Amino acid sequence: MLDADFVRRRQALFDGCLGLLESDAYRQRIRETFVAKFGLQSPFVAWGLLDETLLDQALQCIPADHLKRCFERILLDIGTNRSGLPDLIQFWPNERRYRMIEVKGPGDRLQDNQIRWLDYCLAHGLPVAVCHVQWLED
Repeated sequence: MLDADFVRRRQALFDGCLGLLESDAYRQRIRETFVAKFGLQSPFVAWGLLDETLLDQALQCIPADHLKRCFERILLDIGTNRSGLPDLIQFWPNERRYRMIEVKGPGDRLQDNQIRWLDYCLAHGLPVAVCHVQWLED
């Protein structure tokens, strides 16, 4: 997966999958893949944090073009771009919208890979924010 020609050798497969994002077919494909692959080791999925309800919420709130932008960026350099995505995703199902949130605690700073993702999101209209958490002082 981290070989320089990994994507190039599979470009037709990636193009086919990304092409599904041009119609509503991608939702069904993602759901089918979720069922077929659930629990299998993956460097991209934390299965313990994902269930069908959350997946459906994500598919309702995240536009296909936003998914495509994220997938394309990861495919440009999987080794570098698979990390640095914001920590949280906030959903507003009734409004069919979302926001990615990078959380930083006291003394924590944005890492270079996180800054690159934030810049990419802002440049492509993906909703993103940084939340600086502070301790309550008594």
